[in-house]
Amino acid sequence: MGKKNMAEVKYKRYRDYLRQRVATNDTMMGLLAGSKLASQTLTLTAGSRLRLKDIFPEVPHIERFNLTTEKARVVLNDAENLLGVLAVPQIMALHEDLMTGMLGLLELNSPGSTKSKDNVTASNLHEKFEAAANMTFTAASLQLFHLIRLARNEHIHNGGVVRQRFATAIAACSATSLRVWEDVTGEPFPAYRTGDRVKLGLPELIGTLALTKRLATEANEGLQPVLSASIWADLVAEEWKDPWVPGNPGQQDKRIQGIARKYYGAVNIKAAELADARKRIGNP
Repeated sequence: MGKKNMAEVKYKRYRDYLRQRVATNDTMMGLLAGSKLASQTLTLTAGSRLRLKDIFPEVPHIERFNLTTEKARVVLNDAENLLGVLAVPQIMALHEDLMTGMLGLLELNSPGSTKSKDNVTASNLHEKFEAAANMTFTAASLQLFHLIRLARNEHIHNGGVVRQRFATAIAACSATSLRVWEDVTGEPFPAYRTGDRVKLGLPELIGTLALTKRLATEANEGLQPVLSASIWADLVAEEWKDPWVPGNPGQQDKRIQGIARKYYGAVNIKAAELADARKRIGNP
């Protein structure tokens, strides 16, 4: 999907972001697989007029899904589309929170550089980052992010129905970007027209995960040469301080240097910078 990756700086908020992405993906894929397993199991009761609570009375909450076998299978077989409507906004929200935090670091590094208090939204946060960090995201990734953002917005704000703005954005999308989408998801991006229903299924979830990871990686790389050594060192010192692990001065030196080496190796923070950060942050 474009640029060659540099090593990432795995600062705490970035690690949290990666962990939350994995948890969301695992949860959604588990639910998707579970729905297919449940549907397959219900083939054993095909033709039954009994409702699920009568067939599986020991299953918790079954009374809330008290359908006949055939009706239950229809719902379960459509779970992919329903889960996508839940998962895609979640992945987008995690990414937007990460980018907002990165803008905060840029603002801390150079006050006024991001105009972070001036109406930062999902529609402009990458562009604000580009200006503040003096870098550019891969064009296809950013263009596709905005298409998925608009698809999500149609579900949140318009009942999943395409409005003119989204249809226009699709028509204006470059052929290169659309090829990237198809390469990643295995399906073409739908050529929606105004009034169509927006689908957020497994291909859209796969595409959203891939695009947001690509953009997050590029943003991480963009931060590395821009943030001062003191800000990186302060981030290490905050991890060193919380959670606090008692120890003598030599042990504390080794611990903070170990954190820097493990998670911040890409920016090569010097021991002197870490020592200064410890003084700024202070002991608990």
